[in-house]
Parts: sequence; structure tokens; C-alpha cells
Amino acid sequence: MAALVMLVVLCGMVMPQHAARAAPSPVAHSPFNSPPEPGAIRLHACVAPVRHGDTAAKLFASPDRFDCRRAEAAWGAGSYWVRLDLPPGSRLSEDPEDMPNRYLRFAPQWQRMITVHTRLADGRIVSRSYDNQDLSPLMGIGAAVGIPLEKRVRLGTQIMVRLDGALNAAGLVVEPQLMRGTALRGAELAAAAIFSAFAGLGIGLFCYNMVLWLTIRERFQLTYCLSLLAMLAYVWASSGAMSLQAPSTSQVLRIETSYLMLAFVGALALQFITDFIEPHCLPARLRRFARNVGLASIAAAVAVILVPEAWRPLADRAYVLTFIPLPPLVAAIGMIAWRRGSGSVRVLAIAWAMPLVMAVLRIAHALHLVELSSVVEYSLVIGMSIEALLSSLAMSYRIKLVTEERDQALADERAARHLANVDGLTGLLNRRALLEQVIAWSSPEPLRLLLVDIDHFKQINDRHGHLVGDEVLRDVAEVMAMRAELRGSVARLGGEEFALIGTSDELSEGLALAILADMRAKAMGGHVRLTVSIGMAEGMVRCEDEWRDLYRRGDIALYRAKSEGRNRAVHAGPGCAVSVPIGPFVSAAAVA
Repeated sequence: MAALVMLVVLCGMVMPQHAARAAPSPVAHSPFNSPPEPGAIRLHACVAPVRHGDTAAKLFASPDRFDCRRAEAAWGAGSYWVRLDLPPGSRLSEDPEDMPNRYLRFAPQWQRMITVHTRLADGRIVSRSYDNQDLSPLMGIGAAVGIPLEKRVRLGTQIMVRLDGALNAAGLVVEPQLMRGTALRGAELAAAAIFSAFAGLGIGLFCYNMVLWLTIRERFQLTYCLSLLAMLAYVWASSGAMSLQAPSTSQVLRIETSYLMLAFVGALALQFITDFIEPHCLPARLRRFARNVGLASIAAAVAVILVPEAWRPLADRAYVLTFIPLPPLVAAIGMIAWRRGSGSVRVLAIAWAMPLVMAVLRIAHALHLVELSSVVEYSLVIGMSIEALLSSLAMSYRIKLVTEERDQALADERAARHLANVDGLTGLLNRRALLEQVIAWSSPEPLRLLLVDIDHFKQINDRHGHLVGDEVLRDVAEVMAMRAELRGSVARLGGEEFALIGTSDELSEGLALAILADMRAKAMGGHVRLTVSIGMAEGMVRCEDEWRDLYRRGDIALYRAKSEGRNRAVHAGPGCAVSVPIGPFVSAAAVA
């Protein structure tokens, strides 16, 4: 849907630019007429350096000045005449009604001025000059301009372009074509479809992954979203959409934006790869090197923009050279990560295989090793589209791994917290966990504390052994837990001492009597009979100091129960020194 919207928008931007380019009037073709010419004819460029005193008339009259074999890039930076010839065997209609519908279409590069000279049938030469500001209104999607030709141009070797101050990084007159108006619009619509498809894909993936980043907060997600923004900005500038939206924008600014955004694409792509792969699978030095290579590309792009014109060819060459390490570096990162057991590098390799091939192809073209073709021209957009889509799928796999790691870490943390809060022998809360729970409770009413201590527990250990003693502790803990239920928190404070805390209503004196009776009635550890002593106290517990005060008063009551003969519960009064015995009980029948 996003791609469709972008296609409609860009098509709407394309159509008004060429509304004045009316479709050619239908021309009848009888069997005796020559067949109609094709919609677009690729022109052949011949180059001659500009000399002092040159004029268009002299150059039209001096075909020997032009070199038609030497590659344009081999001429280097400077000012040049470019003669545009029809390929051998091409035939053009000379119908006056058809000629006004022809356009010279080419992709302008970095230069100060372009002047298009056309020689008419009567020998007159018509010249039109365009600076970088003038070219923007003529720009269409595909970063090419369509210049209408005069009605009486007799085509063949009658078109010549002069370029002043050309950088000649990618050529002088790139992809020159002679086109009908319908073919021109068709080419721009095709380019609009390609670029809008990428724009729709990029916008959709950015929104989707940005929402995921807000939820999961992994660094590689943010890096990926930033790289998508850089890709979209690069396509916006390099496709000519920037000029369509802002016709007053200079072509130099558009090209500078393309340089800078492409550098950011490369730098963020390297950063994304190093962020995506697990930290332990890549050496820190390799991560720093990858980051520095990306920064070098950005620095080179800034240099191309800022250096004086005389130094710009050197800066442009340095800019291209900074991209050469990218493919081998990405391959090296993947190999090292794979050898170190990375689980995510495999899916990353699938996502980056085709983009790397396209990047190598584009770098080879920038180094003038391969000729420009449709595949080369759109290789970056194709590569970025594949990378953006497959990297998003790879991130889904990586997020799955991250989620599993986090779930396992949370489970381990819960288990560790449980072990830290629970007494290992009885399964009850320990002293620290009970204190944290009570303080976090912040009860608005006083709490009651029951301290329960096993009578003569040392004798049980001495007589029956420590294994039986442990069984006794577990059985006592079970009785405490059963009596506590939902009425309070029960904990083992250490040794043979247990605690039960809750509100006064929950922990009544009747509960204390029931605990005493249960302990006497059950054979602990299978055959051991025992009794317990209980100290009770109550008070507010909102901080650790109040807990210590409550515990101290409960401990005094417990000591009183021990000193008065054990097997009983003693309730501490309002003061620490006053103790109220609930009474000794010798049988379960005393329990109400």
C-alpha cells in the first residue's frame, strides 16, 4: 500500500513537468513510407576539449576535432565539447509535424554550465545555456533532463553540448538519448515506479521497525531505522524527486546530498552489521575498524562538498576509494562471526549476498571498469531494496533469539531471587525476605508477630542425628504453613526459630493455641514428639527500626515462655517489660 501511494504521488509529480510536451500528432504511414522510428535512440558521444576561441560553428565544421573512441571518464575534469551522433543505421522521420516532439534526454552531472547547440536545417545554430539552477525545473524522475529540440533541427550530427567546469566523475553527458515525448514520459513513469516502490518499502519497514524498537530497545533496530532514513534520503536526491519537489534547488545541492547520504548509507550499514552480530562473536578492534571505515566515507563526502573546485576531482576519487573496503570488510566480518559461533550471521549472509554483488557492480562502474547499463544504473536501489527487506526479516530472527535470551535471563533471575528469598531446607521465606515483604506491605494497622521456637531442639539432634533434625524442621515448617494459609506470612528466621506475621484479626491468640496443639499432636520426623514455645507482640511496622522494635518485644515474650516452662505462648503487653502468659497446655483438648 505504501509503495502504491508513493507511485501515485511520484506519477503526479512527473506528469505536470511535461504537460507541455504534447503527444505527437498521428502521422499516416503507408506501405511506401519508411517504418516509424523507435521511441528512444541512444546517441553516441564524441569528445573534444575546449580551446580558446572555440565556437559552436567552428566545432560543427571541424568533425576531426572530436575523439569518438576514448572513454569519457578518461578525459578527466575540465571543459569539453560533446558531439552527439546517431548510431549507424538509425533513420529518423523528417516530418515537420513529428520533429517538435523530440527531446534530448540525458543525466546531468557535476558542472558549472551546460550549453546545448543545435544546427537547424537552414544552417542557423540555436544555443541554450543552463546553469545548475536552470536544470532543476527540467529534471524528471530518474535524474535526467529532457530538453525539447527545435522544430527544424536536421538530426544526424547536428547536436552538440558544451560543458564548462565538468567534474567528469561518472561521465560528461550520461546516457544521451533522442526520445519522442511519449517515450520520455514512459521512461520517467518507469523510473517513478522503481523509486516509489523502494520508497514505499522503506517507509513501511521504517515505521514497522521503529515501533518494534520502542518495544524491544535493541541497538541494531535503531541503527537499521537510521540506515533506512539515509537510503530514503539518498533515493530522494539521486532519483530527481528532490528537484521535482523543489525546482529552485540547485543541481549541485542535489548531487552533494546524494554524495553525503550514500556515505551515511555505507557507514550505517557497517554499523548495523556489527550491532546485529552478537557482541562476543566479533573482536572489539574489528568493530572499531568498521566504524572508522564508515566515518572515512562520510569525511570524504564532506570533503567533496567543501574543497575548492580545483581539488574536487581528487576528493571525488578519494570518496570512491573509501567504498572499496566495504564488500571485503563485510565478508570478513561474516566469516569471523561464523567461526566464533554466531547464530545470526547466517541469516545476515542471506540478506546481504545480493546487495554486496550490486555494491561491487556500482563500485566497478565508479572506477570505470564496467559500462553504465540499466542494471548498473539501478543497482544501488535494487541492492538497498533487497538489503532493507531481507535485513528486516533477519532482524525478526535476531529478535526471536534476543527474546529467548531475555526470557531465559528473566527465568534465571526469578529462580535466583526465589533462592535468595527462600530457606533452602524448609521452603519458607528467610529472615531478609520476610523483612522486605513486611516493610513493602506498609500496613496501615498494627501487625502481630508470632515467634515460634522448638523446645530442646539440640537434644533432638543429639539423640536422633541431624538428618532427623532436618526432617523435624521441615515438618514444623509444614504445620506453620498450614496454619498460616492466607492469614499471614511465615518464615524461618534461622536454626529452630520460626516467625508468623499478620494482622491481629488474622493471627489471633486462638491460632497460637492451635499451633501449640498441632505440634504436640504430630510425630515430627516420623517418630519424634516435641513442643514449641511462642512469643507474641504487636505494633506498627513501616520501617526497619519499627521491625526491630517489634521483634525485640516478641523475643522477650518468647524468652518468658521458655523461662516459665516452655510448651506455651506468652503475649507481650504494650510495654517491653510486661508479659501476659496465655498459658501452658498439655493436650490438644485444650484447643478451642
